[in-house]
Amino acid sequence: MKSDPMEFAKDILSRVSRSFALTIPMLDEEIKNEVLLAYLQDRILDNFEDEIHPPDLELQKEMMDKVSRIFSTEEYDRSSDFRVIKDKSELIESESLQKLTKNIDLIYQCYQDFDLDIQKISHKWLQEMNQGMQKYLTKEVQTFADLDEYCYYVAGTVGGFLTETIIYKFDINQKKQQILLDNFNQAGLFLQKVNLIRDIREDLASRDKHFWPLKELNISEVELSNSRNEEKALEALSKMLSDLKSHIPALKKYYQALPKELKGYKKFFAVNNALGLATIDKLENNADVFYGKKPIKVSKLKFLNIIRAPEKKFLDYCSQE
Repeated sequence: MKSDPMEFAKDILSRVSRSFALTIPMLDEEIKNEVLLAYLQDRILDNFEDEIHPPDLELQKEMMDKVSRIFSTEEYDRSSDFRVIKDKSELIESESLQKLTKNIDLIYQCYQDFDLDIQKISHKWLQEMNQGMQKYLTKEVQTFADLDEYCYYVAGTVGGFLTETIIYKFDINQKKQQILLDNFNQAGLFLQKVNLIRDIREDLASRDKHFWPLKELNISEVELSNSRNEEKALEALSKMLSDLKSHIPALKKYYQALPKELKGYKKFFAVNNALGLATIDKLENNADVFYGKKPIKVSKLKFLNIIRAPEKKFLDYCSQE
């Protein structure tokens, strides 16, 4: 029995991202499926960027280009690209991520049902993400400028897709459109940096690379991992958090420019960013970021409080920082 493509997409989302499985269903009906499919295509691209161990750069670039081409509006026979991607998905260790990648043809079937203009918006940002991810397959993040560029490619582009999609789908006045376009990138940078700061211990221990600008922080990987250098590591953490907080005013500007009728999108934005802002409190001056046994997480009580009143909590956190 063949899978229904959209049912497969909805089911696999919960297997590959608990956070987006929580927030994407909150979205307005007019954009819910578009955002779901865009997330999954981005995730397939990311799987070839980040989940192939040990890395094989030429293979990764080839597969990433195929993913980008599949989701373009170009008319061509995709069967060969589907076969290659299904075959190479075996290199992905995670069972759920492998399953998603192996079923790229089902994701594409859903994608074909979208308005052609939405497909063009989506591919524009997927292509940008692909080019940037490939750049950082070999380029190291050494400075805060590098960090901003990397985060733009992997997360700011998502904000670009979301923002252009709501502008296309909804009646938003020119002034508010401009505020959204001026601030979406910083919103993307904020959430990506929360993850990169929180995950540094795991990245140093088990990943092939990390994304802290150690050259500008004046600390090495060895120093960061050794508890004898705790004071120096915490200084580096403080600088990372100061850089992160610089994006908070843009979060608030973006949120306040969203029209009232986008109730779902406002909630989606508020939940994701309130959780990010709450995580800052857990990271501040916390040596467990480097030496703890478990990942840093927001408490269950704080999480539930955010879910109960996300927009209020988001604005409360913004005013505290």
